[in-house]
Amino acid sequence: MELADVIAVLVALCAAPAIIVGTSRGGLIAMALAAQRPGAVAGAVLNDIGPVIEAPGLKRIKSYVGKLPEPRTFEEGADILRRIAADQFPNLTAADWLNAAKRGWREQNGRLIPTYDPALAQNLAALSPDKPIPTMWPQFDALARVPVMVIRGANSDILSSGTVDAMKAHHPGMEALVIPDQGHAPLLREPDIIARIRQFADTCDTVHAEVAA
Repeated sequence: MELADVIAVLVALCAAPAIIVGTSRGGLIAMALAAQRPGAVAGAVLNDIGPVIEAPGLKRIKSYVGKLPEPRTFEEGADILRRIAADQFPNLTAADWLNAAKRGWREQNGRLIPTYDPALAQNLAALSPDKPIPTMWPQFDALARVPVMVIRGANSDILSSGTVDAMKAHHPGMEALVIPDQGHAPLLREPDIIARIRQFADTCDTVHAEVAA
């Protein structure tokens, strides 16, 4: 359903081929898009996600998605997020956690409700330590013809450095960037990181123009 929604938006906006910046689940959708509609992708930035998802990280996410208490204030929400993710992002300030809470919840009828779909927990419920997590190497390999950048948080428990090395072997031209003191998923807010992504996008445009010529 999510992939179909992305395709519908690309078609409606006449935006294909597009440079996709996909964080976590968004990166999985980017790989699936490349496999299903190869011509729709001009390049991909995979933010802390790859064809192999580490079980410990998935277990950690499963433990709280759709299960967080409803905060009474954004400040309370910031405390909740700090408790579950401080080890992933040790350098965030109180203001950073508050901003994260304002992105994670929104006000509705006097309550704070999640900005993500809590139904995501249903997808995670089917996964267990006894059931191997399917890999997505065929979908990642569908990106072989376009530029790819992978960004990994140094503290990530979702994307391992070993998986990044394997991705480089599959896609020798892939650009890899590690963000220190951040986990899953890097915030992509630092000016130098934004500049790197912009530079990558320019490369995608150049490659696409050369192919189209």
